[in-house]
Amino acid sequence: MQEAEELIVEALSNYGIPPAASRNLIQRARKKSGLGDRPADWVRLAEGPLLAEIQGIIPVFRGGGAYAEAVARLRELARRAEPAPSPSAPRAARRVNLDDAAERERLLVELAREEGAMGVALIRNGRAEMRFPGAPSGLPRLLFAAHRLVSRRRRYRVAYLVVKEAQVFLRPLGEYVVAVVTRRDANLGRVFTRLAELSAEGGQE
Repeated sequence: MQEAEELIVEALSNYGIPPAASRNLIQRARKKSGLGDRPADWVRLAEGPLLAEIQGIIPVFRGGGAYAEAVARLRELARRAEPAPSPSAPRAARRVNLDDAAERERLLVELAREEGAMGVALIRNGRAEMRFPGAPSGLPRLLFAAHRLVSRRRRYRVAYLVVKEAQVFLRPLGEYVVAVVTRRDANLGRVFTRLAELSAEGGQE
């Protein structure tokens, strides 16, 4: 979507990144993510995969200022592009009751089977239920610290981080944080969509 790309290119010019370099970063992030060209896809791109690409050349970049304004405009484009809800249309959200131990187990198993997944965790009050072979004991604490760090900057639906040879996805869900760790070559768009569709029973985010 040309308008979305130009918004990002213009925002990045404020950080001294030339338009040609910005477009290269965007193309690289889109190719790696597998995201489409819908306005909502551009929001996901800007909040996750593209942010990681920018931080690869500007480590201190946190996505504030002009970039945050561009993302806000992308969200508005996405909101306007959404079709009006139909009373008879099925809900896209997958509601899960995380108070139910059996349903928590089902969710962990489903996410662990995603292509490229290395492990998953449900974290609450410093404790975690995990499907993560070989994970260090301190991993839940680190994942929860990452969630706190991101949430202090902004309220988010799905967060994306790059750590060494892995990708980390975080999804706040009621009193829990869902964490999925994948290989670097995993399909970003699929994992983003899978987590974004989750909704806690009772409508809690």
